[in-house]
Amino acid sequence: MQKPEEDGDMPQQGVALIARPEFDTATKYGNYYMGVAANYAKNKIILGDLSGPDATKNNINTALSEFDPILCFFLGHGNSDVYTCQNQEVYMQTCFGNEVMQNRNLILLSCSCGIRLGPDTANKGAKAVHCWAVDFIWVASGDPPDDYSKGYFEAVNEIWYAHVDGYLPKEAHDRSIAIWNKWIDYWIQSDDEYASLIVQHMINDRDGQRLYGVGDVPSVPVPGVELLSRIELPMILGETLLFLSMIA
Repeated sequence: MQKPEEDGDMPQQGVALIARPEFDTATKYGNYYMGVAANYAKNKIILGDLSGPDATKNNINTALSEFDPILCFFLGHGNSDVYTCQNQEVYMQTCFGNEVMQNRNLILLSCSCGIRLGPDTANKGAKAVHCWAVDFIWVASGDPPDDYSKGYFEAVNEIWYAHVDGYLPKEAHDRSIAIWNKWIDYWIQSDDEYASLIVQHMINDRDGQRLYGVGDVPSVPVPGVELLSRIELPMILGETLLFLSMIA
């Protein structure tokens, strides 16, 4: 793998990193749907994908240092001040460790990080931080993809798709909100016995979605810039209705 050329102090456009832990039921769902996001991007940008046991603090920091991605999409449990990766290893906290996001665009799918960690990360120099100021909760039945959970993650993944396709962070946020509204309308009209519950949690997640930072740095290179090859990184429910959350 050829390392991207240095560009001063700015991360590399067209280079992205996904960290998608998998160690419990909630992260199993997030890992699956972020895998869909990874597949969407792998032929469009340079992509590093740390999945399951590879989504550790050390591996994330190594990827940030070696490949300097401008776009990061991180899954994990958390709270207003803490984001954790695989096996709930603390990766960054409010006022500590989040400086590594400077000049990057970050999608942080972790409960309540939008209360303090998200804005603090933007204050440390991140160009955009997409996150949630509420516990991110969804309804699911069986293994992913299931009919109940897919709308939640389609709305989240839309942020990623927009970045990959060259839209600015504010545009990515707005496109995601449109997907939330589409699915909320769908379930409002549904006669499914769980429809009202699904709508309740979708409204919670939609209204808790936040974007911090100036939001004016695209994640893809300007037209005519040649992309390098894909980053190679180490690889390492029954039918009961589930209420799932990224809360610690």
